[in-house]
Amino acid sequence: MMPLLRSLAFIGAAASLTGCVEATLAWTSMKPRGPAASPALVYANVGEWESKGAAEAREALQSNVYGYFPEASQSSILERRVVNPDAFNGKGVVEEYRVGASAGFGDKPVAVTDGAGADGFILNIVLPKKAAGPAPVILMETFCPRWDTIPDPGVSGAPAPDEKRGGMMTNIATFVFGRYICSPPIETILDAGYAVASIFPSEIVPDSDAEGLAALRRLSEGYADDETRWGAIAAWAWGFSRVIDVLEQDERLDKNAMIAFGHSRYAKAALAAAAFDPRIDGVIAHQSGTGGASLNVDKKGESVKGITKTYAHWFARNYAEDNLDGYDQHMLLALIAPRPILLGNARRDVWSDPNGAFRAAMARRPRLRALRRQGPRPGGSQAL
Repeated sequence: MMPLLRSLAFIGAAASLTGCVEATLAWTSMKPRGPAASPALVYANVGEWESKGAAEAREALQSNVYGYFPEASQSSILERRVVNPDAFNGKGVVEEYRVGASAGFGDKPVAVTDGAGADGFILNIVLPKKAAGPAPVILMETFCPRWDTIPDPGVSGAPAPDEKRGGMMTNIATFVFGRYICSPPIETILDAGYAVASIFPSEIVPDSDAEGLAALRRLSEGYADDETRWGAIAAWAWGFSRVIDVLEQDERLDKNAMIAFGHSRYAKAALAAAAFDPRIDGVIAHQSGTGGASLNVDKKGESVKGITKTYAHWFARNYAEDNLDGYDQHMLLALIAPRPILLGNARRDVWSDPNGAFRAAMARRPRLRALRRQGPRPGGSQAL
């Protein structure tokens, strides 16, 4: 009986993670259809966008979708150690930082504490040993614990070499999304001269309604408006920025080549981070869906009503079906321009609305044209 119950629990968790019915039984059209995103991003010149449009977009997205980011932030290195000087078949060096971070809403900054009550959160980084110069960095937030993302036995919390790696969440995520959902092809990345930096975002704000909302309220002490208080997506986006605070001080790394990467909820966070932090030089957003790159209106897949009911801690309370006028997610993409974005989607993942993401990317074109940059590559949605 117990193996059967475990199997049913596994299947139920996998289904809740993916919206599996729409992800596997439907197909997205290769010819995206639907009205143009609204409002249109029409500004006379770059100066008008910078002085007016960008501020309006950030205000709209904070007040209606993500909640407000801290007015002030601080970061510091509390601890630093070399985990493995000869990792990944001699191609990389694994290091670990404990990063102190505080969020300031009003006059009182509040420090991040992890799930065990320790100050700050842990950052792991793998540096290429044969980099020709300062290495570009792929910044990652993932579903899986740090020791599964950076699979080295010296990483804090990692199981002993003779113990089984990966808990239930790691196993479910890998089963549903494939082998790279938790850990990227690190050796391939190192061979290309890139570094990989990773945090487990639940060490900043837990990914659960009760614990997540409690952490968000604690970190935003002094912020009075519950309707626009930041959600977990904003807090995880803020985590990307706190990582950059640390890494941009390291001369081994190229501070002008910081790429934010995430899948699903962490793709939403990567996009939000880039929209509000110009130090992020590009984004890889895989299946970011509703609340990410996909438009909120005239959409397929997961609805705003559905996502806010299921994940109440992710967004500001204002993010709702009856409050979608005057803004949409193409504004998020426009704020990142002219920095590059790779939007990854799949035809069978109707749940994340590839159509809506493509339409949002197309709606960013006026912003790119104003900057004399190329828009989405020729070839339609296949090239995106």
